[in-house]
Amino acid sequence: MFYYSCCNNFWWCLNNVAKGIARDELPYAMHMLNDVVRAELHDMINWYIGTQHGFNLSTGKDGKYFKKYLLSELYAQYAATYSGSDYAEIWASVYAMCDLFHILAVAVAAYFGFTYRQNEEAGIREYLGMVNDNVL
Repeated sequence: MFYYSCCNNFWWCLNNVAKGIARDELPYAMHMLNDVVRAELHDMINWYIGTQHGFNLSTGKDGKYFKKYLLSELYAQYAATYSGSDYAEIWASVYAMCDLFHILAVAVAAYFGFTYRQNEEAGIREYLGMVNDNVL
């Protein structure tokens, strides 16, 4: 099922972002964050918007209309997922992505009657915290 695959890929690919930061591999960390993990976040945002506004609309290429369809608070959280190249900024964007993804994934799960796998999120968040504590 696409929902569970999206959640799994989002949470597990964050490990690669953390490893890239820990190894001082900026290009790899940014690729994983902005291409791989962000793609899963975008899928979840699109599904969330569909649950709120119907599934017969377009959010535009790369989410260019997210601002139009998300509540301002959610869009502000989304904007916080972008960072510069400083590792502290990247960590902040990782945590912003985690928080936003959680909100949206729980809402989408409730809408469709899915079970959100909180234990998967908890495990990855614990790992991210351990890597972040050892890096900074």
